[in-house]
Amino acid sequence: MSFTFLAPLFLFGALAIAIPVFVHLTHRERKEAMLFPSLMFLRRVPYRTVRRQRIRNWLLFLLRTLAILLLVAAFARPFVDRASLATTVVGDSREIVILLDRSASMAYGDRWDRGVGAAREVVDGLRAEDRATLVLFADRADALTQPTNDQATLGAVLSEARPLSVGTRYAPAVQLARDLLDASELPNREVVLITDFQRVGWSADAALRMPEGTVVTPVDLSAADAANVAVSGVQLDRTGSDGSRLVVTARITAATGDSATQIGATLEIEGQVVATRQVVVPAGNAVTTMFAPVQLPSRKVVGRVRIEADALPHDDVFGFTVEPRAEVPLLILHHPNARPGELLYLRQALAIGTTPPFGLEIAPATAIPPNGFDDRAAVVLYDAPFPRGVAGRRLRDFVESGGGLFVVLGPRSGEAAWSPEAATLLGDSPGPTVDRDTRRGGTLSVLDYRHPLFESFGAARGVDFSSARFFRYRRWTPPEDAVVLARFDDGAPALVELTAGEGRVLVWTAGAANIWSDLPLHPVFLPFVHELARYVATYRESPPWHVAGTVLDLAGDLPLRNWGASGTVFGPEPGELIVETPSGSRSALDGGTGYRLELQEHGFYAIRSADAGPATQLAVNPEPAESDLGTVEPDLITAAIAPTEGGGGSRVAQLAATLTPAEKERRQALWWYVLMAVLLLLFTEAVVAGRRSGAFMKPRSAEARDATAVR
Repeated sequence: MSFTFLAPLFLFGALAIAIPVFVHLTHRERKEAMLFPSLMFLRRVPYRTVRRQRIRNWLLFLLRTLAILLLVAAFARPFVDRASLATTVVGDSREIVILLDRSASMAYGDRWDRGVGAAREVVDGLRAEDRATLVLFADRADALTQPTNDQATLGAVLSEARPLSVGTRYAPAVQLARDLLDASELPNREVVLITDFQRVGWSADAALRMPEGTVVTPVDLSAADAANVAVSGVQLDRTGSDGSRLVVTARITAATGDSATQIGATLEIEGQVVATRQVVVPAGNAVTTMFAPVQLPSRKVVGRVRIEADALPHDDVFGFTVEPRAEVPLLILHHPNARPGELLYLRQALAIGTTPPFGLEIAPATAIPPNGFDDRAAVVLYDAPFPRGVAGRRLRDFVESGGGLFVVLGPRSGEAAWSPEAATLLGDSPGPTVDRDTRRGGTLSVLDYRHPLFESFGAARGVDFSSARFFRYRRWTPPEDAVVLARFDDGAPALVELTAGEGRVLVWTAGAANIWSDLPLHPVFLPFVHELARYVATYRESPPWHVAGTVLDLAGDLPLRNWGASGTVFGPEPGELIVETPSGSRSALDGGTGYRLELQEHGFYAIRSADAGPATQLAVNPEPAESDLGTVEPDLITAAIAPTEGGGGSRVAQLAATLTPAEKERRQALWWYVLMAVLLLLFTEAVVAGRRSGAFMKPRSAEARDATAVR
């Protein structure tokens, strides 16, 4: 055992005890002034008093000296450094992290109730010196409380918690628990993992070790005989010339179970049952069932495929939405002298588009009606001069306000310089044509397959641009801020993207007829034209459903223009949006906080503008992998995340051995008690000094004054 100080330099302050010594040796008591005649006839006799150089009040002197010494000691931060005090210093308090799984599979049977009950047992077992943190996890982990000993707070959070419809991932929960325990100063660390140990959520390569000395306690909520049948997906097909009839094919899966299951499947449209089928699902397998075609109304509808309820209700219903099939309106402007056959390939390719269908209007570039750009998704300028005057300014304004422009350079594109309106959007005028070998021609050698326009071609097989030959194209130098999406084998730009305000501009330099190239004769031409039209028109097809756990940017993922297959209820400026979840809760989103919406529940979300108007609905379905109730051995996860063996000794002994002097002093906090003793001494000194000064100041009696006067 040793008594030491954290800041011993403060001990030099003990020299301050010279102050009370000096005061007590030089202090004189004040005497009363007495009148006396002149001393001119008296002789001065030197007189030295020894009594004045001695300490007369030892009690006050000791109190003041001791107060100074203790004050110096308090600033020096004393502490006891003794191995036998390790357990007293460290204690046996616990830092507990409760990891409670709330993924979709926890809604199976009574798993969630049992999980909450297990968490409550841990909370009820907290001692006064313990702290606990409640962490709920699914595809991510969230600490719903700070480390606390307040059992009421922890219990209230447990009462409000509900399972979500998202998938399971153990790695985020383990990482968060590790961070919480690393930040703790308590000696004993525990992790209570309450889950059904679903196999799909565990990845061995994502294992994380807990801090040394951590005790990991698994609470297994799974069941060996768990069986589940789920609607894992649907396929939606349109039939009829106008696509007004819908054929729904449902996929029903039995990922777990020991025997085949016969179950009823129902198709609902707008809440009405339209068809019912009986299916037999083999254990560990899946089947598909097709419902009879359904006539669709000319508006957006919601539908569900429902099977008979089982122990996991989350995946017994699969929702979807169906948009009305509306055309994407395009305006094709051609040269006034163009021959009918020049537009054949482009017009036919766009006319047979079905996802989405394109509505075409064809007109000469010199005869644009006053409202020619109204309600258009995009304009195709096919080998024609850029409109001049009022029409040119309207086209420029159309693009800058969010419209699309697809410019096809051809034989007539170099006849004259572009107008000022064209120069604002496109930069320099087209240059001369480039002639390649008429037998072999050039090829497209560089394409940006990371760009959304070419993504589908990068993954496709047998549909590419390598076999197309280009015998002539027009030289053109794009602006510096343009993005070249495709180049010919000589490095010349083939397809260039520009931005103007909120709109997109694409420039293709090799025509679109079977004159300058044989691209229109290749299978890739049709999907290429469709992708060009969809991209330049900023067409975004609303998916029929979303998967729980997805984060949507409503301003970016939902169509905001007032044309196209999806339409909108929000207008070009969404403003504030009101979101109603399937459980009935409401929240507001606006541009200030962002239009990001995290889909955590299964069912239908309703989104409407704060200015009223109709709501648009989003179908959300559970993560399909959550229907597989296969488990992983708890010991496998526990062994992967528990601390490595070694180090020896208890957690208390290890912590005591590694405590720094500052940590030891902070845990003992003796300076606080020393400072309280200083305050007590100063109070006592004030009382004693007051009493003694009162005795000296006591008024003298009349008899004493008379006796003095006589003397």
